[in-house]
Amino acid sequence: MPDMSVGISDLDDDHKILIRCLNEFILAADNDEGTMIIDPIFASLMEYCDYHFSREEGVMAACGYVNLEAHKKEHVVLTKRLIECRELLMLTNTKELSDEVREFLETWLRGHILKVDHAYGDTVAGREADYADQLAN
Repeated sequence: MPDMSVGISDLDDDHKILIRCLNEFILAADNDEGTMIIDPIFASLMEYCDYHFSREEGVMAACGYVNLEAHKKEHVVLTKRLIECRELLMLTNTKELSDEVREFLETWLRGHILKVDHAYGDTVAGREADYADQLAN
């Protein structure tokens, strides 16, 4: 597996937590858990995405990352898609839908970290003093 590190340990840890949330969803879906189990897991994933996106965008802003607005748009698109997926899962929690959501989340998370997040690496490298306040919370 390619290196998923973005070079900032706090954000790498955030990514690990997001992957853990995704794995919890996958396990629940694979076990055909009902909405009462899946919805709180999905809610946690969404909540952590919001937290992480805020931190990550703060780091990029503090370092003057030129593609910040495009990166933010990706976060907005994912957030909207997560809301749609959650609503669909609440209405129709089928194996097919769970598999579709799972595929989307795995593909998006992996692709986003490996391509989009890695792109800001050079901008933030060695600039801990510039972004430290963004990670203090």
